[in-house]
Amino acid sequence: MKKLLKALLAFALIACMTACSSGGSSDASSAKKTVEITVGISPDYPPYESLDTNNEIVGFDADMVALFPSYLNTDDTEYVFTWKQMAFENIVTQIQGDQVELGIAGFTYDAERKVAWSQPYAGTSQVAVVAADSDIKTLKDLEGKTLAAQTSTTGETAAKEVKNAKVVSVTNVQEIFTALTAKQYDAVIVDRSVALNYAKAQGFKILEEPLMDEKNYIVAKEGNDEMIALVNKAIAAFIASDDYKKLCEKYEIAPVETE
Repeated sequence: MKKLLKALLAFALIACMTACSSGGSSDASSAKKTVEITVGISPDYPPYESLDTNNEIVGFDADMVALFPSYLNTDDTEYVFTWKQMAFENIVTQIQGDQVELGIAGFTYDAERKVAWSQPYAGTSQVAVVAADSDIKTLKDLEGKTLAAQTSTTGETAAKEVKNAKVVSVTNVQEIFTALTAKQYDAVIVDRSVALNYAKAQGFKILEEPLMDEKNYIVAKEGNDEMIALVNKAIAAFIASDDYKKLCEKYEIAPVETE
């Protein structure tokens, strides 16, 4: 009986020590919290974003966001950015409806877009792209012509400011350039980096003088100051890194000027 009692006491002591040890290094207390941030993107705008042959999102914006966790992760928090593909003109609506938290798709500032804006992460401009054999040489030559631009972009806004121009709004940028090849439009108005990408691949010409000088931003829902602060922290670290210069050169993106 005494031997049995000793054995039970020994077992209880071991159990207590095991329980106490487990409580001191609880997986629940030491595990990182994962914060998932959904990002609306329109992958039809190289070199900012496009789909490769494996249907994966690639480009300057994709490479930038892939670096964000390294700037934001802490000992107890891990950030995961998840892409959600959609048409460009739907991104702002999806942000306003809380379907996505951020919009990253080469956004340029437009006061009519009811969103919160990050600090800029790249420089750009709206330029005119024409066929290699086009007679259009200057911005003046665009007057009265048929111009195409992506729907809900500042390129569309710039095109509409050209005197007597007929402006056609198209959802997909890739389709715009296919139509330009077929001479359906006299010129296409897009971001300079996008223009360089298509001009190099398909032999288009870019008018030297821009229609509008701009910068690129990330957008979030109005009033979401916490999200904008988080994004600005990541952007600041990105711009200060060696990766920033490398990616700007790789994708022919103009870096923002820092003071």
